[in-house]
Amino acid sequence: MDLSLEGIRHRSSVRSFDGQPLSPAEGLALETAFEECVPGPFGGRARFVLVSAGAAGLGRDEGGENSRSGKIGTYGLVTKVPAFIVGAISKAPKALEDFGYSLEGLVLRASDLGLDSCWIGGVFGRSAAAKALALGSDELMPAVIALGRAAEKPTVAEYLTRRTARAGTRKPFGLLFSEGEFGRPLAPTEPWYEVLEALRIGPSASNKQPWRMVRTGGDAAPSFHLYLEEDRLYNSVLGEVHIQNVDMGIAMRHFEAAARILGLPGAWRLLESGFPSAPPRCSYIATWVT
Repeated sequence: MDLSLEGIRHRSSVRSFDGQPLSPAEGLALETAFEECVPGPFGGRARFVLVSAGAAGLGRDEGGENSRSGKIGTYGLVTKVPAFIVGAISKAPKALEDFGYSLEGLVLRASDLGLDSCWIGGVFGRSAAAKALALGSDELMPAVIALGRAAEKPTVAEYLTRRTARAGTRKPFGLLFSEGEFGRPLAPTEPWYEVLEALRIGPSASNKQPWRMVRTGGDAAPSFHLYLEEDRLYNSVLGEVHIQNVDMGIAMRHFEAAARILGLPGAWRLLESGFPSAPPRCSYIATWVT
């Protein structure tokens, strides 16, 4: 999936939209990306539909066969949304990581198209979204994406939400990334600095930034081991949808996209052993092996 560093850097969460519909060309570009963004790194294939909030929708002829029209409520937390990307994935081990990876690919493609977006995990009209997807009994619908263009003036609700979540802040590089073992901050040096920075600025539920990474192997043949520092109570609020595991898929997409753009080697692998031991609350997810 071809993405850009500019799209990664410029992506930010927007909760106040101007209400203007997506163009047919934008809808078709996103639908084309539905197949490009899968499978996930663990093999899961999420499926997606584009739902227009307009009365007529994008329409089959304008937006393609994966377009729908309908109303997905956001309970006032996100306003004047012209369109949503709604997705589902079959229940399986690592399905949530695969879902986050695939859907964040669409978010970054939208950013490249000049569109703004917002992940919505817990608070959206699930019955309307499930209807748009024809959700199967063996599928999970972890989140939706609100799409459009930012309003000129954010609402008071957006201001308060961003302030509560400290949406514009990110944890320090040395806290997130370690060298050799946990607790030894990794120096921000090239050529991998931009890749790690692309991961660091990614979106996460409530901006908790639960990803941690340890580099081993030195400069010659580095491996990057990804871990989830889990807030277990928070991660269980939505039942079988563990939203912080979705965050890990987002992290994997950002890391991989930046590495591909910069021509750096590697691929995600699920190792059975050979990764650094983790402190309490941290669990191993996968390793980028060069």
